[in-house]
Amino acid sequence: MVDPITAFGVATTAFNAIKKGFEVGRDVESMYGDIGRWMSATETVNKEAKKAKGMSVEEEALEVFAQKKKIQAMEHELRTFVNMHHGPDAWNEVIRIQAEIRKKRREAIAAAKKKREEIILYSLIGVGALCSLWVVFYVVWKAMGN
Repeated sequence: MVDPITAFGVATTAFNAIKKGFEVGRDVESMYGDIGRWMSATETVNKEAKKAKGMSVEEEALEVFAQKKKIQAMEHELRTFVNMHHGPDAWNEVIRIQAEIRKKRREAIAAAKKKREEIILYSLIGVGALCSLWVVFYVVWKAMGN
């Protein structure tokens, strides 16, 4: 996992690349990679901001708070630009798609975890069954006089 300071640096770099692209007239479609990097980095910073709320280390909490406010300003600027080029609801569509992707990823992780747990369970059942059969065969073999 990336620390919030590095993530903020990535977000700032991506935002500056996007802003520069806007200034030289690049179309939004050609900057989706930068926008995606910015969104990923801001998500990391925002997660750390949530953790910082109950912190006793005031300086770190203030730093994360300041970063969060800067990211909100960046988001406002990006939202305005995307909405201007794709319509008034374009940014909300991007956020909706992002939420769907996150949900699918969480579901895939949960499914993979459940499958691992099932494999472990069935493996233990199999080992237990083999051990039980071995004990039964051993008892029968001993009972037959060997």
